[in-house]
Amino acid sequence: MKHILTLAFILFASSNCFAQRHISPSGTFPVGDASVADYHRAYDDWDNGKTDGIEILKDNPIYDDFYSPSCSWYCAGSVKRLSASSSLNPQGNKTYFAGNAHDFNHETVWSEGVPGYGVGEYLLYEFEGNCPRITTIRILNGYVKNEKKWAENSRVKQILVHYNDEPYVILDLEDSRTLQWFDIGIVGYGPKAGVDTPWTLKFEITDVYPGTKYDDTVISELYFDGLDSHSRYHDGSDL
Repeated sequence: MKHILTLAFILFASSNCFAQRHISPSGTFPVGDASVADYHRAYDDWDNGKTDGIEILKDNPIYDDFYSPSCSWYCAGSVKRLSASSSLNPQGNKTYFAGNAHDFNHETVWSEGVPGYGVGEYLLYEFEGNCPRITTIRILNGYVKNEKKWAENSRVKQILVHYNDEPYVILDLEDSRTLQWFDIGIVGYGPKAGVDTPWTLKFEITDVYPGTKYDDTVISELYFDGLDSHSRYHDGSDL
């Protein structure tokens, strides 16, 4: 009887997971080979009126989101706290902590730290109650710093997103060295709701693309876009 009940629980949990709405990327952008130093150098050249090498800045969401001084959701939005269920131990001067997934540096990574591929491990983002609402999740999937590291390390195939501890949507990620973004609807309360209670988004690994060398599953960046924060929304016209 105990085994029957256990099997019934597993089947129920699986069916509950797969009953969630699946979302594919609404857009992607190739990471390319530009380093952090390359982006800063190109921006300095552009700022000083030079034109050589600034092509990597044009129509490039990685530059716009990480290295440009222009405004974004983060002009008013922020993450109160970020944690992980596990993290790979540092190796030399390289760390793999949860904060690396939200440091706006495409060369650093969070890696889960359990044996195997890390299915069931997660990143947990906590927001203040008045934080601007989120509509878009942006992910650099895998170790995108270069093609070799990306291929050798495992990447996420599916993420189950929990909103305030409740299953919300499943993100189906491409196995590509790209920035991928997902339109998930509106989550959060917004600054006009008058809510003081913090809210959370948890990103749980439910399936992976195996790496050619390591079973460590890696995310380079996981960050957000949304409402209530951009300068064009400050008059409340989006509400």
